Amino acid sequence: MTFSNNLFFSKILHKDIRNLDDSVIGNLNDVLIDSRGIKPTLTAIEVKSGKRLFYINCEAIQIYRSSANKYYLQLGSTQVTFTSPPENAIFLAKDILDRQIIDINGRKVERVNDIRIGLIKDNWAVIAADIGLRGLIRRLGLEYAGIMVTNLLHKEFHNKLVVWDDVQPLISNRDNLKLNQPYTKLTTMHAADIADIIEDLDQQAQIEVFKSLDTEQAADVLEEVESDVQKALLEQLPIEQAADVLEMMPQDEVADILEEITDITAEKLLIEMEEHISEEIRELMEYDDRTVGSLMMTDMMSFDKDENVKSVLKQLRKEQPEEDITNFVYVTDDKKLVGVISLVDLIHAKSNRVLRSMMKTEIVILRDNDKIEEAMEQMQKYNLMILPVVDENDDLIGIVSLMDIVYEYIRLKKVDV
Repeated sequence: MTFSNNLFFSKILHKDIRNLDDSVIGNLNDVLIDSRGIKPTLTAIEVKSGKRLFYINCEAIQIYRSSANKYYLQLGSTQVTFTSPPENAIFLAKDILDRQIIDINGRKVERVNDIRIGLIKDNWAVIAADIGLRGLIRRLGLEYAGIMVTNLLHKEFHNKLVVWDDVQPLISNRDNLKLNQPYTKLTTMHAADIADIIEDLDQQAQIEVFKSLDTEQAADVLEEVESDVQKALLEQLPIEQAADVLEMMPQDEVADILEEITDITAEKLLIEMEEHISEEIRELMEYDDRTVGSLMMTDMMSFDKDENVKSVLKQLRKEQPEEDITNFVYVTDDKKLVGVISLVDLIHAKSNRVLRSMMKTEIVILRDNDKIEEAMEQMQKYNLMILPVVDENDDLIGIVSLMDIVYEYIRLKKVDV
């Protein structure tokens, strides 16, 4: 037999552990791990002897492999240290095996079918997760049968491994169990990828992952997930946290979301938000969902006609508005829309030039009560991606994008069918 320093966990799970005199002291029931590092380290063996469980340090165990590729566990010394597991200890089999993980590199949710462990600087550590069919078949003790069948079919029977550096573990279903460094790897991912992942998780994991995001990232993710997931997340989050997230989102998106949840929850959220934001959202919610007003964004960039280019550019740099609302700057006179300036023209203009002297006064507009179909016709006719929205007094109250118009048009067509 040869000493083994790299193997699949299923090869030793539930295997007998022998003393130096070859007597069996019990079997390996599980392994405790320390998840604080990039790669979790194995700290103690859970040994089952009859109905009794006890724990010994991993350093006491040596693993050998025979020429027939069978593994044997043996105490390496008569000096064995017995230990007790910490409260809410994390176990390799109970809490990682068969659980969901996030493959950061592959940007998707996977199931752990087996685990590759190895010796790193004299410490056993988790090297990779096996998410493939071979890992599952190995667990059933049918790996060699699987190899024979695939050989006969002239197919390859690969292990499908995800290196643990690219793995984001999720919480276990056990109460109050948390990983030492929860969800930190998700911060490197795009909001749309996180949204896709959250949609593939069970509800408990969805809530835990979403709660771990900072407010800005949570807002971006909430915009991307499907409406049923939005509803579930908001109804499970503390009101204060949910309100903070919604305040970071475009108000038209918030209005749509609040219309999908219970009236009681929606009212609690509106009360918790800052008053001026809450008032604007309430106004949006009053519009019929077949009108432009229900879709418009109220955070457009508008400036008084007497401001100069320097002050406008300074304000744009300070506020750093979203890219899709900065193609045009709208010029107002006592709230009334009187002109429009492209961002390109603004950048090339002299800093002391006043907006009224360079604005275009021929403006294509939409009214807040215009129907969705009318808005789409206007945008197609003039080949515009963004249009300003005014009320009955010609006051500028928002902007609307072609993307939002088309999306809502398609949604309403599905409803009408």
